[in-house]
Amino acid sequence: MDTIKIAVCEDEDKEYNRLTELLSDCKYNYTIERFNEGQALLDKYYPYKYNLILMDIYMEGLGGIDTVAKIRTVDKMTTIAFTTTSLDHALDGYKHHVNRYLVKPFAQEDLMETIELAYNEMQNIPSISVTQNNKDINIPFTHIRYMEQIGKDISLYLMDEIIVKPQTKLSDLLKTLPKPPFYQSHKSFVVNLTHVKYLNKELNVFEMNGGGNVYIRRDSLKEAETTYKDYMFELVRKGMDE
Repeated sequence: MDTIKIAVCEDEDKEYNRLTELLSDCKYNYTIERFNEGQALLDKYYPYKYNLILMDIYMEGLGGIDTVAKIRTVDKMTTIAFTTTSLDHALDGYKHHVNRYLVKPFAQEDLMETIELAYNEMQNIPSISVTQNNKDINIPFTHIRYMEQIGKDISLYLMDEIIVKPQTKLSDLLKTLPKPPFYQSHKSFVVNLTHVKYLNKELNVFEMNGGGNVYIRRDSLKEAETTYKDYMFELVRKGMDE
């Protein structure tokens, strides 16, 4: 069973402890990471790192609404739920495509419905099928940071592991991927532009969130830069329009 990765932005210990108690009966495997304010989450965040974000609205420092607004400029798919004592910001939730609005003290049933929604969304993300240990597993496109052709195999660099897809050509796999965000920057590399941290023009590489570099053909540096900037601009534009 897939593990649901949950981020909780909550500055009150009492509320966080209650939340973890409600989660104790969850039927799915899950991990949980807590942040006391929005900027702390953003400092560790990269697109699709979590499957569910439970976001308090009223916190010291960067509040929930501004934090979600920043997340949605680069990540439209992750399930987000506001957890709050007031309904005053329902319109903000709609504006930033928040999936659920949980009013404290919310019932366990409401939280489980939110977990169920996040799990179902995980299953709907387009994926690549890979056989590992005689078992087929599906890897969501969003989890792939970059790919590298090594001999006759392809290494898929995910958020927290590397998976090998044997006897596969990069050119064939690329045909099945959405472009953008996937872009072939080198004969041996395909990058997911969503996970790029920085384009280093001196070294001719994309520096990636989560570590690692993706090489860029020297004669394609300008094209790579334009493709990356256009993609990021489009993400921001869509975020502003919505």
